[in-house]
Amino acid sequence: MIVSRAGLIRGLAAGALALPFAATAKVAAAGDWFRADLPHAGAKPWTALPALGSSPLRFAVIGDHTGLARPGVFEQGLRQVSWLQPDFILSVGDLIEGYTDDRVEIARQWAAVDKAIAATGLPFIHTPGNHDIDNAATLDAWRERRGPGYYSFTYKGALFIVMNTEDTPTPMSEKQAKSFYAKVAMMKADPDVAEKTIAYEIAHRDTHKSEYASLDVVNFGDRQMGFLADALARNPHVRWTFVVFHKPAWKMEDKYFPRIRALLKGRNYTVFAGHTHYFTHEVIDGADYINMGTTGGIRARSGPGTMDHAMLVTLGASGPVFANQRLNALMDVNGQTGQVRAY
Repeated sequence: MIVSRAGLIRGLAAGALALPFAATAKVAAAGDWFRADLPHAGAKPWTALPALGSSPLRFAVIGDHTGLARPGVFEQGLRQVSWLQPDFILSVGDLIEGYTDDRVEIARQWAAVDKAIAATGLPFIHTPGNHDIDNAATLDAWRERRGPGYYSFTYKGALFIVMNTEDTPTPMSEKQAKSFYAKVAMMKADPDVAEKTIAYEIAHRDTHKSEYASLDVVNFGDRQMGFLADALARNPHVRWTFVVFHKPAWKMEDKYFPRIRALLKGRNYTVFAGHTHYFTHEVIDGADYINMGTTGGIRARSGPGTMDHAMLVTLGASGPVFANQRLNALMDVNGQTGQVRAY
């Protein structure tokens, strides 16, 4: 476990909705402890509202379940996170394998994820990833189940802004999809052999020429930038701002990132992302930029950042305190993790 205050971690420390930002969708009661600003009415991107309470804000962040989920890691990982009893669980995206237009299969994948989430008994906050939204069929499924691809809410004095790096989905080529689902089938047939085979392939390829490198594209869009600017302008005096998006835009030469950085200037904030399947921490403009590793997804490369983990964040008087927990070290009262394939 790695425990740190903001800025002091050392070492390892929805698709193109094409809808205007409408009137604020307010979800509030009992003193307005939770306020949400949604681009449109309909399905909500959370499973339940976090509880009203005066205790410090505590939430858990999880990494990618897919692509190429290792059976059982995500499901048990959610059980482990539930032992920590956070206010809610925040995902950085990539919960389903996606990259198919088979709507029955997409529904099956979401049903399996929803079952694992429901078993925690905790509110769950969704962020869209490139596996969750990659074509018209997965976009429709997201809209039906999760609603908007980007939104904001305030809770216990903090502002959360969830953004969508897939505001124009980036599909796989036919060749990529064929290769990807061959690996999915391999993982289902024999996970142990699949892990070793895929790890060998990754170890012996030029990491800058990955067969899936063309998917490393961030698509925010001007409309979403307007939403971000508006959400920040309407919440100037929050204790802390947490910004979440799937692909780490600061690593991908994204044209919108300088604007995001400028809009956040002068605030106390933290940024979370996923996608790379490799944990890193950077300080930019004095703020923590945390790229989560995996909560079940396949390893992307060797190194200290390859791990299945969850991060417990507690907002203290002087800022966030981070507790970075490996799943293969997070144990129950009997000293058991329940994990078989966690890194």
